[in-house]
Amino acid sequence: METEVKLDRTTMPVFGKEANIDIVHAQEGKLPNGIPLYSVNAGTQDVIKVEMIFNAGATQQNKPLIADTANSMLEEGTTKHNSEEIASMLDYYGAFLEVAAYHDYAAVTVYSLGKHVAKVLPILEELVKEPSFPQQELDVYLTNKKQRFLVEDKKVRAVAARNFPALLFGDAHPYGHVTKIEEYDTVKQADLQSFHKTNYSPNGCAIIVSGKFKEPLMNMIGDHFGGSTWKAQQTEASKKVDITPSAEKKHFMAKEKALQCAIRMGKPLFLKSHPDAIPFQILNIILGGYFGSRLMSNIREDKGYTYGIGSGVVFMKDAGYFQISSEVGSDVCDKALIEIYKELDRLCTEPIPQAELQLVKNYARGNFLRSMDGPFSLAERFKHIWLHGLDYSYYEKYVSTLAEITSAQLMDVAKKYLQKDSIYELVVGAKK
Repeated sequence: METEVKLDRTTMPVFGKEANIDIVHAQEGKLPNGIPLYSVNAGTQDVIKVEMIFNAGATQQNKPLIADTANSMLEEGTTKHNSEEIASMLDYYGAFLEVAAYHDYAAVTVYSLGKHVAKVLPILEELVKEPSFPQQELDVYLTNKKQRFLVEDKKVRAVAARNFPALLFGDAHPYGHVTKIEEYDTVKQADLQSFHKTNYSPNGCAIIVSGKFKEPLMNMIGDHFGGSTWKAQQTEASKKVDITPSAEKKHFMAKEKALQCAIRMGKPLFLKSHPDAIPFQILNIILGGYFGSRLMSNIREDKGYTYGIGSGVVFMKDAGYFQISSEVGSDVCDKALIEIYKELDRLCTEPIPQAELQLVKNYARGNFLRSMDGPFSLAERFKHIWLHGLDYSYYEKYVSTLAEITSAQLMDVAKKYLQKDSIYELVVGAKK
């Protein structure tokens, strides 16, 4: 008879020696007209992702909402096809389109089966080069956006999310501007056409291709986007606006009859290239970056003040910031704030127990490995360093820092950046 083996589920398995992480690097090329072309040829599935990145984010616009609206309207009609025809063509080939505008850049991305990519690339080219920004579609888009604004404006979470960046960067700065509903009425078709002509051009473009593909794909991309007929445009340097954080640290916005209070806390930070960027990210995981974090364990599991709470670090081209976010019952908001500040103070004054630190290191390493799984993820990882002027040594440093950082070093980081008097606080909810 075979002996039954019983597993001890009460003891965590011993972790083996950490192996080196071999990251597939993006290959760099250039189209005849100078557009940088990066590629990650990996994976097993016959699916290809082509992402076009343009210098067309909010920092490039000269009035509010233009960057986001221009990007969203790319798929709403061209000089050759209307929005319904565009959607039908993409559906016919099983392709999927994504458009997105951010603070520092905008992206137009298409996913396609490899066997159909030769048919899909002309559609992508048409969307990028020949959008018509039809007035009827624009009117519908702006009406929908205003309606959504009114709906979201009733939610404390949305109001807090919209207003908190202004405390860190100032409303005049693109990173902190608070959108107002009347600004939708200022968006004109001519603004979009002008912005597109200036910012969706070869001299502000880069292309990242990922998936399982053959060499002819690079030639096809060159045929559609590398020709001299797509003219580069003269662009003016974006007007630099000084970052002006609020003079006051604590803010409250009244939302009558709200049953919950939205909490946003945080501060401006450094760039992704800063020496403390990686240690601070590890510290953030401990505080509120995963389900077993200190904020979740205290505010949700122990006190029951909220369903969810977390913290995060955001890096942009010219700045970064740290943020804690949650929604709690109005009757326990003050108590929740006290506990959050307690957790910040603990990181500054108490060494992190070795068992907790090792658990976080194991979690972060596993999460990092998962983020490298597949060609699309590899391309995304490349983009996240390329956008910040970094190279793959950043990830090597991340892995080595994660393995070697000590509790004492993390406490030093906390003392530098998480002192209570440096934290901005915004609460949105009903008056007490």
